[in-house]
Amino acid sequence: MSSKLNKYVLLRHGVQILFATIVLYIGLTFILFVVQVENETLTKVSRPAGVEAFLPISALVGLKAWIATGSFDPIHPAGLVIFLAVITVSALFKRAFCSWICPIGTLSEGLAKIGKGLFGRNFLIPNWLDYLIRSIKYIILFFFVWGIFFGMSGADAVAFMYSPYNMVSDIKMLKFMQHLTGFGITVIGMIVILSVFYENFWCRYLCPYGGLLGLLSILSPYKIFRNQKSCIQCGKCTKSCPNRILVEQVSRVWSPECTGCLNCVHQCPVAETIKLKAPMGLPHLSVKTLALSLLGVWAMFIIVAKITGHWETNMTIDLYKQILPVVNQIGH
Repeated sequence: MSSKLNKYVLLRHGVQILFATIVLYIGLTFILFVVQVENETLTKVSRPAGVEAFLPISALVGLKAWIATGSFDPIHPAGLVIFLAVITVSALFKRAFCSWICPIGTLSEGLAKIGKGLFGRNFLIPNWLDYLIRSIKYIILFFFVWGIFFGMSGADAVAFMYSPYNMVSDIKMLKFMQHLTGFGITVIGMIVILSVFYENFWCRYLCPYGGLLGLLSILSPYKIFRNQKSCIQCGKCTKSCPNRILVEQVSRVWSPECTGCLNCVHQCPVAETIKLKAPMGLPHLSVKTLALSLLGVWAMFIIVAKITGHWETNMTIDLYKQILPVVNQIGH
């Protein structure tokens, strides 16, 4: 591996590890918080607002309520802030969230590397079937978007925000993961195994979040550009793409599957032939510039949310203590 490629790999993986570590910390802290509340002990560990990143449906309803009524979600405000940060990143820098920040994307990438280490390669689903099952994530996305933005009124969305189910959706998510049924274990196990054989299986075929970000990424001014004059048609760009995009055959990559991982840029043996750039004269994004841009946008959203009071939930410890004993009955 060349020193240039090695630096790129280390930087992107470093950002991935940073966010994976933050997510792990948030998860453990939230578990400790819930245990304290359940045992009615002195609450020394505060609820981490970042746990709301795992409530995308709640965030989508919160966005609907905000647009329709101007009321910013007071129950899971950090979830809505993170959702807005994610879609902003995607509208600016392709689906870079998926390949740089998302812990599920990082896990999926790791599973694919395990498969490659075991079998010498990752397997490919035939093109006709690939196109067919790629539509699944868009179908799931359509179901949620239509149901929330067209099936709910602003008043309905606000009512959902204040419903007991939404109030404890973070705890219900934790309980679900702690007490997986045989069916749940089987489904997750199958996705893990398929991700070992087929690179980015979850992200490519099943993740509605990725589907939404892919559609938004089409709006991004930044695209992968290939200089057809200096290209030597070695095919390394296409081979290195984890999303099977035929980079060597196009001058500009429009595909919603592009995650801005920059593998193609750094695998290209001819300098300045493949770049992530905008057509309107903006400077191209190197791996370092992209990393700093992603971290900057992410930090900006969180800082502004904290300053304006849109980060911490209005849920009190007493309210959590009232709801926790019946959390298993809520929603049934």
